[in-house]
Amino acid sequence: MDPDAELAAELMHLSGRDEYLVAASELLLNLFPSEHAAWNDVDAWTQESDVRAYPEHSGVDIPKTLLELYAEHPVVMSFQREPSNGLRRLSDLVSDRQLYQTRAFREGLSFSDVNRQLVFMTAGPSSHMFRGWSMNRWGHDFSDNEVEVARHLQPMLRLLEQAYADGGELSGKEHGGGYSLTAREREILQLLGKGFTGVAIGHLLGTSPRTVAKHLEHAYAKLGCTNRIDALRRLRGE
Repeated sequence: MDPDAELAAELMHLSGRDEYLVAASELLLNLFPSEHAAWNDVDAWTQESDVRAYPEHSGVDIPKTLLELYAEHPVVMSFQREPSNGLRRLSDLVSDRQLYQTRAFREGLSFSDVNRQLVFMTAGPSSHMFRGWSMNRWGHDFSDNEVEVARHLQPMLRLLEQAYADGGELSGKEHGGGYSLTAREREILQLLGKGFTGVAIGHLLGTSPRTVAKHLEHAYAKLGCTNRIDALRRLRGE
């Protein structure tokens, strides 16, 4: 099974966002053995920062430190200059000598024993916001092969981020039991309600867009409707 398909299979049916982040960190640490993985959600404009380190890193207030040093981190500066590619390897941006002279390293990364990072965004880059994963090491750099694996996984991580964006479980409560919908039909309708296209749903579920369309066709027939909006209303009991 491809890494992205394995990722989706393992992470698609968890009870909520927190469980998803823990499970995702475990899978990423298996793929990219590191001292720790961190999920980062930082908004420099609102000064809000949510950072989850796995395993937990004691002794450093990482969310506060990241906000204070946000604009001086080489990875952030790189995304601000060229936001189109949401994947960065720290060693491609600065030499060790340059890194060790930065305030981001002296007052931040060094306290977490980090001088090597592989960072991939799970939301569109912007000048003031960062949302994504960073894999963190000391001394042992990420290989070109690991960078390619991360590049391959990034689209799936973006989809999973969207799926768990509301903080709740992926399969929300609905009132579709009276319509004899299958579990797969309900799942596809719920993902449709989160804004996913048929292609994205197929990617998440490891099936073809054509199969997704057939499931939707059957679900619409059972619900007595012909479009997504009416189907979701009936599924929610409205």
